Amino acid sequence: MQRILVKGAMDEMMLRQLGADVISFHGLQCYVKFIVQGVEISYTYNINAKQKYFLQRIKPYPMNAGVFENVSDVVNSIKIDYEQFKNAIKSGNFQKFLDINRSAIEAARNLEDLFLYYNVSLEELEELKTQIDGIREKILKCAQNSPRIYFEKEPESL
Repeated sequence: MQRILVKGAMDEMMLRQLGADVISFHGLQCYVKFIVQGVEISYTYNINAKQKYFLQRIKPYPMNAGVFENVSDVVNSIKIDYEQFKNAIKSGNFQKFLDINRSAIEAARNLEDLFLYYNVSLEELEELKTQIDGIREKILKCAQNSPRIYFEKEPESL
């Protein structure tokens, strides 16, 4: 246990060197926050019952970031994500991206409420699926038609 705590402290120090505020709760949960040009980028990670590290981005919008074997992999994932956001914030389109992303998250919540609270016909669900597939196709087309700006890792969903 002592070895894990020392290793965790070293990884927290690496995050602090990147400019993060880091709050650790007994080595079981950690909160990491960066501020870039007034935009908060924050994460939380914890050790789950299987002794794996579960990472989530909290801000600027929530996103599960994965399950990792060790805290060094968590720190590396945070570092890459942080670098990507630092770059994206410089874009003149960052606020528009956030607005679109928040709309997509809200649509996912709407879809869940629709399904959990209403008996929606199969035809209506198929129509929704077709429209969502169209949006995904548009995203892929945008990726093909836009210059790539980050090369340290490959996209995970495109």
